[in-house]
Amino acid sequence: MRPMARGIAALATALALAACSGGGTTSTQAPAGGTQAPAGSTQAPAGTTAASAPCTDSTGTTVVAVGVANMEWQQPINAKVGDVITWTNGDTVPHKVALDDGSCAMSDNIPGGGSKSLVFSVAGTFPFHCSVHPSMQGTITISS
Repeated sequence: MRPMARGIAALATALALAACSGGGTTSTQAPAGGTQAPAGSTQAPAGTTAASAPCTDSTGTTVVAVGVANMEWQQPINAKVGDVITWTNGDTVPHKVALDDGSCAMSDNIPGGGSKSLVFSVAGTFPFHCSVHPSMQGTITISS
């Protein structure tokens, strides 16, 4: 009888440990039907990683110049893949370009009177906003 009791105790212990270990799986996929990670998550939006973001900061030569004045983006913004788009801030307050889907944003604010640039690696239409002033919205169209 003793060996059976030890076997049952060992089985109960193994089951308890398995239940406490969280043995479930974690998903790294975005929620169905959405392109943004849940609030508070550090996961990139679906289909993007730091290496595959549609745009990155640039210090290259400006091809498309965009003005920011009176709390408004100059529109329209049209460029080609690989063109350096430079925003020059004519306001006294900082601004920062961020794509609405969260896949790309300038690494720093554009200070009043300053300039910052992005370059896009893929074609598409990209709605964006100022992450400092979310009511400032615009669209960037990138062609091949």
